Amino acid sequence: MSRTVMVMDTVATIECYGDNAKEACDKAISEIQRIELLFSPWIETSEIYKINKTAHLSPVKTDPEVFKVLERCIEVSEITGGAFDITLKPLKDVWNMKSESPKVPSKEEIDEALSICGYENLVLKDGCVSFKKEGMALDLGGAVKGYAADRAAEVIKKAGVKNALIDIGGNVYALGESPKKREWKIGLQHPAKDRGEYFETIELSDKTCVTSGSYERYFEQDGKVYHHIMDPKTGYSADSGLVSVSVVGKSSFEADMASTAAFVMGQEKFLEVKDDFDIETFIAVDKTNNWKRY
Repeated sequence: MSRTVMVMDTVATIECYGDNAKEACDKAISEIQRIELLFSPWIETSEIYKINKTAHLSPVKTDPEVFKVLERCIEVSEITGGAFDITLKPLKDVWNMKSESPKVPSKEEIDEALSICGYENLVLKDGCVSFKKEGMALDLGGAVKGYAADRAAEVIKKAGVKNALIDIGGNVYALGESPKKREWKIGLQHPAKDRGEYFETIELSDKTCVTSGSYERYFEQDGKVYHHIMDPKTGYSADSGLVSVSVVGKSSFEADMASTAAFVMGQEKFLEVKDDFDIETFIAVDKTNNWKRY
């Protein structure tokens, strides 16, 4: 049984095999949609939307599940020296990468946005969230798809299905075995080639693989390419020398955050903090399209 839906501004596909496959698929899709309704910064009934609207005025009591996710996000920000940061929505808004004709913002716009970003200005206390600065806003785009993949995997297992594949916009979680009775084979997209052309394949069973790359969403202006993964220190597209990072582990939530952080930091700096993540390995591709597994 396979189902595909648009969710979290991307395509999610669930494949389940064996008894209860339909039930497991349906429940997994429902769980991913539930996560979106909690964490979307655009849905007016979501917890994140409510926080973004009023947390600068007074502490906002939030859902315990959301609070727990936010706590780990802040821990990761501290571990990575701010390379991973969920407070970058004002910066992402001025870049407006989702528009049909994006352009480079002025330095003044970038500096103004950066002045109200920064995980150190986010306060989590007693189940409440507050902002130190007016105009702050959260966007968990670098974490919530991974979290949703983890939750979908748990729902599928509880439904009694052992073999399944979850793909939420490239965040892949492979459960059990493929229909060929072996580990799932996952292709890693070659950054410089057409969709579906891989530089490497990996095998997964009860593990996840998450990729962050500069080739997914970008535009060119005055001969220079700008992509959607922002460096919180500069306010511009991250330029660590990498074009793709793939992270493998048992937690898609951890792998999602790690892939973003590694892309921003570069492989050498990320290796210094790798053990602070619940991940197993990562594969980095540099601008010459050479790759290395760590």
